Amino acid sequence: MKKDKIKVAVHGGTFHADEVFAIAILRLVYPNLEITRTMDAEVLENVDFRVDVGGKYDVKTNDFDHHQKEFKEKRDNNILYASAGLIWKHFGRDLVNSDDAWKAIEMGIIQYIDAVDVGVKTYDVKEVRPYDVADFIHGLNPVSDSKEEFDKCFEEAVSIITKLLALEIQKAEIKIAAREIVRGKIKESNGDYMVLENYVPWKEVVVNESDLKYVVLYNSMVDRWSAVAVPVEIGSFDNRRDFPKTWGGLTDEEFQKVSGVKDAIFCHASLFFMAAKSREGIIQLVELALK
Repeated sequence: MKKDKIKVAVHGGTFHADEVFAIAILRLVYPNLEITRTMDAEVLENVDFRVDVGGKYDVKTNDFDHHQKEFKEKRDNNILYASAGLIWKHFGRDLVNSDDAWKAIEMGIIQYIDAVDVGVKTYDVKEVRPYDVADFIHGLNPVSDSKEEFDKCFEEAVSIITKLLALEIQKAEIKIAAREIVRGKIKESNGDYMVLENYVPWKEVVVNESDLKYVVLYNSMVDRWSAVAVPVEIGSFDNRRDFPKTWGGLTDEEFQKVSGVKDAIFCHASLFFMAAKSREGIIQLVELALK
């Protein structure tokens, strides 16, 4: 679609995460996107896209509403599509270099946004409910009842999420490209820890495809080396092997004295992270931790 301006209509009033994400996706595809917030039938007829409004889902006519009674589109896991999912389904692949990257955004972000909108529970809350991205977007709604203020805040929300999505897509691409690098480093390792001289996303491959206990990393921004304990699973705070309890919370001279490593800097009280000034120092700490 080549036009000076691509016009999209979305409903006015209070906005939610699904239509904000949907419009953000379209803005990444069409940077010249012009947004109209309305439910006026005449206006709806004269735009290029109708998203979360219009009572119709038809890719051929660029209609992407999900509120109509007859709408039954759902994923294999039974999560119904909302507007974010519909737009990502049909336009997301224009923004990524691989199906794996498309799936990473779909599974990691978009499905949850849709689930919130259609009322599907995706996790259990025990004592503290997380303040998530859907809450964040809802919080960007103004306290006034001014249409102009709502429209302004919607544009601001779309701008924020457009930047967020662009970054998440970049990170997904980098993570996918890094998989083979990490697999190679695992093969080079001694089976207990691996060393990454240049940072790449490592956790998914290391957790799912190895028995490594620690990962050694160089941080060029602060010119120091660190070691991270590998969690037992993605999202867990339990480690395959903690760093020694006697090191927890120690820094500088105290850490150096207890560990015997002359350039040791810090060991986190939770025993999952530690740092040293040199590669030799951090490897010495890791090998001591393995004894």
